[in-house]
Amino acid sequence: MIVIDKTQAIFLVEVLGVLALPGPTNSLLFVSGVSRGFWASLNLILAELGAYIITISLLVFVLEPASRSHSTVSQLLRVLCSLYLVYVAFWLWRSGEREVPASHPINFRRVFLTTLVNPKNLIFAFGIFPLPSATSSEMLPYFVSFAAICTGVACCWIVGGAMLHSTGAHKMHLNWFYRGEALLLTGFAIVILFSAYY
Repeated sequence: MIVIDKTQAIFLVEVLGVLALPGPTNSLLFVSGVSRGFWASLNLILAELGAYIITISLLVFVLEPASRSHSTVSQLLRVLCSLYLVYVAFWLWRSGEREVPASHPINFRRVFLTTLVNPKNLIFAFGIFPLPSATSSEMLPYFVSFAAICTGVACCWIVGGAMLHSTGAHKMHLNWFYRGEALLLTGFAIVILFSAYY
């Protein structure tokens, strides 16, 4: 029988709440579901999950201790995140100018790189995941739980897009999705850049 204590329950709720929110990675998953359908987009979940695990691990085990003595580390990280998100936004906007069948900007590499600089990583590492103790194996259950929730939420975002794909509406409106997501990513980039200095 699996017993979940209060701390773990709070962790699960917080992770679900943050992952379910619209963001750079979820935007790409949704657009991929719209443009390519569910099954063709499933491999993107591995890209998202791998990038999250790598980045959160680096933040928790390496950058969190370093940021205590060097405040510029966190600031530089935010600036780099904002610059990459602007690049992805520009790419998506230009995709909206092309014919829909010819534009498939969402692939494994793009989702992986976007998730690496997803601002949600900062929330997970510095606000939700517990700080590691001397025995880092205590963190394993948290990462396993995170992976399960992340997979489920990613499927939901892809399914949402795939439902629109199945209706055929994407043939008329996909360019607006690209441009809408480009504007959303630009907004995230501005907020992250602002938070780096204020």
